[in-house]
Amino acid sequence: MKTYAIVCKQDQESITLSEKLKEQLNTFLTYNEKEPDIVISVGGDGTMLYSVHKYIDAIDRVAFIGIHTGTLGFLTDYQRDEYLQLVLDIKNGQHRIYERHLLEVSCLEGTYFALNEVRIENNRRSQVMDVYINDEYFETFRGNGLCVSTPVGSTAYNKSLGGAVIHTCTGLMQLSEIAGIHHNAYRSLGSSLILDQSHTIRFQSQSYQGAILGVDHLVIDLKDKDCICVKMSSKKARFLQYRNVSFTQRLKRAYLNS
Repeated sequence: MKTYAIVCKQDQESITLSEKLKEQLNTFLTYNEKEPDIVISVGGDGTMLYSVHKYIDAIDRVAFIGIHTGTLGFLTDYQRDEYLQLVLDIKNGQHRIYERHLLEVSCLEGTYFALNEVRIENNRRSQVMDVYINDEYFETFRGNGLCVSTPVGSTAYNKSLGGAVIHTCTGLMQLSEIAGIHHNAYRSLGSSLILDQSHTIRFQSQSYQGAILGVDHLVIDLKDKDCICVKMSSKKARFLQYRNVSFTQRLKRAYLNS
């Protein structure tokens, strides 16, 4: 690995840390924002998501690693005071690469990819959607919306919806309800549904008026009678790992440790 780029959160601490990183890394690597081998995210998980989307067209050859200066660091391996250790680890070159599945979502507007989740959400009115799994009718949902998450995204918005936390090495996706309506007239599953790579979820509605399609941090306005299909993508995000941080350690650090 000979080239690198830095994507940083736009606060003073992250910007200052990025400059310190550049000063050290430029002694043995070349800064190349257009064609980097390594992308270093300086911030929180939101910055990492932005980094992945920024380099989505080069996702097969770019490797990501993060330094945590933000509010949540589930996807980052280094704390802000460990930046010199990261420089040494990159210089030594002893690493492994682990891959994380992306979601692929197709609609009239185009095709998009998500590291965390895809959500159809309507805060103006109750959204009615027919849900199909592998072209087989499954249910009619009524409520604020539905969220499909990756294993990485299972600890994000999905977790706040009461969904399960799934180990990040699995090729699974999870369908969770957003404020579903449940009574004797309207019925849907009411719990999260976990599916594998052989499944495609299709959402259809007579009207998506007021609804948005959320793809990680991206927001896309939906058109009436749009058909939205979500599946596990063949694309994967590649993450560098220089230190052994287990899935359990990440969970404890992000959600349990004070």
